[in-house]
Amino acid sequence: MGDDLPRTIAPSSRVRAALVVSVIAALAAAFAAATHESAALVGWLAAATAFAVTFAAGARARELRASDVLREPRTRPGPTAAEALPDDVTRRGVFDRFWGLAAGALTLLAVVPFVALARAPRSNGTFWKAGTRLVTPDGTPLRVDDLAVGGIETVFPEGHLTSYESTAVLLRLPPTVAVEGEHGDWVRDGNIAYSKICTHAGCPVALYRQESLELYCPCHQSVFDVVHGARPVSGPATRALPQLALDVDDSGYLIARGDFDTPVGPDSWGRTT
Repeated sequence: MGDDLPRTIAPSSRVRAALVVSVIAALAAAFAAATHESAALVGWLAAATAFAVTFAAGARARELRASDVLREPRTRPGPTAAEALPDDVTRRGVFDRFWGLAAGALTLLAVVPFVALARAPRSNGTFWKAGTRLVTPDGTPLRVDDLAVGGIETVFPEGHLTSYESTAVLLRLPPTVAVEGEHGDWVRDGNIAYSKICTHAGCPVALYRQESLELYCPCHQSVFDVVHGARPVSGPATRALPQLALDVDDSGYLIARGDFDTPVGPDSWGRTT
């Protein structure tokens, strides 16, 4: 009887490899989504998981396909003692258990889109600190009277010339213009600074119209009123540009009093306030 029983067919090496790949790809996709890596990377890892499981299932199905001629083992009628099944019929190989792991990997993969959609809070801070000098893109610190009236200059915190989120625009207002609001004392000798990152889509606000005292974003034409806290007066932006409080050190250089008053960038960047 034992010789006529069908034996367990061990999975081939390609089935085993595909199951291992599916588990690794699913775990990698979940990790990439949790750490907010590129959406393209998460998508490719998810596709690799699905493809690996599909390939393993198809290959295993071919291996288990029954032959065209089947014989049913028969025994003589009458009471007989049941023979123990051979070990290779009842035992499951370690790689057969990977089917369960692969099913778990697909379940985990189903959660990945929800993890990717969750907005991870990011730090609201930049490199601006109290006492940090304002420097030009080439690292030159600016004195309080270096910028001409009506001028505009891109500035960075000293020592951090490559920090995009710290980028600011420094303007020199005419002496006859008074900045309104509670931040009027953040201006020094007409020097006023705002974040250069548009609050609509994160583009650089690079144009300044002295006649109307307005900053322009060239990407989607958002306009910000410099005198009234850089609040948006036109275009798709709905939030004012963050302002940088200014001061002057003992050597006459412009310095920051601290970081921007509000988080920089658009809301889609994951602001926490």
